[in-house]
Amino acid sequence: MSDDKKQRLMALGEEVLADTLLELGETHPEVFDVISRMLSTAEGNVERVRAKLSELKHSTEYFAWDETSALIYRLGGILDDIYAGSAEDPCLGAELVLDFFETDEVVLEICDDSGGTVGDVYTYEARDLFLSYAPHHPEKKDLADRVFALTRTDDYGVRIALIDCAEDYLSPADMKRLINRFRELLHTGGKNCQRHWQRCIDSLEEQREHLSKTA
Repeated sequence: MSDDKKQRLMALGEEVLADTLLELGETHPEVFDVISRMLSTAEGNVERVRAKLSELKHSTEYFAWDETSALIYRLGGILDDIYAGSAEDPCLGAELVLDFFETDEVVLEICDDSGGTVGDVYTYEARDLFLSYAPHHPEKKDLADRVFALTRTDDYGVRIALIDCAEDYLSPADMKRLINRFRELLHTGGKNCQRHWQRCIDSLEEQREHLSKTA
C-alpha cells in the first residue's frame, strides 16, 4: 500500500476503519480470522492454534488443484496465530510449529497438490517460522529429540526440511547424536524408510562438515 493511501485511510478515523473491518468480517471469514487474531491475547492465540490444528487433523473437505489457495491461506493463518501467540517464547513457538508439521499427512491427503504449493507451506514458511524459535530454544537436546521423533517418518517429503536446516539451530554434537539415532534405525527400524533415514544422515553429515570448515 502506498504511503498516500495509508495517510488517506488514517484520515478517515479509527471508528470508520473499525466499522469497515467488522462489516467485512461478517461476510469474509479470512477477515474475521485476522480480526480475531488482532484482538486475542497471546494465550488466546495459542488456544486458537490448538483448536485449528485439531480441526485440521479431522478435516474431510477436499481441495482440488484450483482450490488449494484457500487451503494455503488457512495454513498460513495458523502460522500467523503461532507467531502472535508465542513471539516471545521460543520453547512454545518451536513446539507449536512441530505440531503444525504433524498435520502434513491429513492436509496433503485432502488436496491435489500437484503444483507443490501446499507442501511449500511446510518446507518453507513453517520451516522459517521454526527457525525464528529453534536457535533460541534453551534445551537443544530436548528439541533434537522432538525433531527426531517427528522426522523419523516423512511419507510426504516435507518434514526433512527440519533436518536440512539443522546447522542453523543445533550444535555439531547434537547433530552427531541425531546421525547415530538414524543409523540405529537403519539397522533396527525395518526396510520401509531406509532411503529416508539415509537421506537424513547424509544431510546432517554434510552440515557438520560445513560447520567444521567455517568454524
